[in-house]
Amino acid sequence: MTHNIAARHWTWMIIGAAVLAMGLQPATAQASETQSLVLFDAFDAEEPAGLFERLLAHQHLSLAEGEGVDGGNALLASYVGYDRGSERIVQRHDLDREMPEATLSYDVKFAEDFQFVRGGKLHGLGPASPVTGGHDREPHRWSARVNFSGDESVRTYVYDQDPDAVYGVGAGPGNGFTFTRDQYHAISMHMKLNDPEESDGFVHIYVDGDLVVQHDGLRIRGAGGDETLIQTLLFSTFHGGSSPQWAPTDEDGDYTTVHAYFANFAVHEGQSVREAPLSPEEAQAKADAAE
Repeated sequence: MTHNIAARHWTWMIIGAAVLAMGLQPATAQASETQSLVLFDAFDAEEPAGLFERLLAHQHLSLAEGEGVDGGNALLASYVGYDRGSERIVQRHDLDREMPEATLSYDVKFAEDFQFVRGGKLHGLGPASPVTGGHDREPHRWSARVNFSGDESVRTYVYDQDPDAVYGVGAGPGNGFTFTRDQYHAISMHMKLNDPEESDGFVHIYVDGDLVVQHDGLRIRGAGGDETLIQTLLFSTFHGGSSPQWAPTDEDGDYTTVHAYFANFAVHEGQSVREAPLSPEEAQAKADAAE
């Protein structure tokens, strides 16, 4: 009798373990993913709203139907050259959460005509009142963005609490990564804020799931409080710099316009690195989780 009870006990334990392996673990992961997802936009809504609507209002952004990953949608960014690099494409979007740690992910394809020149800005995150553009640093103000660089790679670009810096400080890749034109790449910027009195913050950049830039030991904020937490998406892309040497030009040396595509913007609380550009099916699953 005791032997039979023990046998049944172990049988149910084995069955339970199998059920966990087949069903409950993915469900738990899916629940965690849904809980951590703060924003997702694949730019495919019939009636644009929120971030999508704000971006479409910019004169240098347009909807590129079917030009996203595997035939999904994307935003086409037109980089219009002028005497400070290229005209600024910037928009700030408030997130609905305040976080000490977050990941911004998006897919980018630099068109065949794209010129990296001396480099420029890509998107990032900020607090309630981000600082950019060479403005004075303050304890409650900071920003963290990705740079595309003249060697066709990426760098961090952080307005931290360095009292001697006028512009952002950055770190570059150590693995020789470069972008391939006319191909989508998945970028994830994972950052964690420092304790206000410490230099223990970081900004890490991943491309297609690989860690390519590790920028550690940062004093990103100089004060505590909710207003210093991560809560703003910085859609920010342009060449520059602030002189003609940063501008895209044609074969005659005249300013010209070059292009890039952006798709599948997501913000997660904590770390959530995108391994590859999202297919339309994967994007739809993300969109469903965000609802």
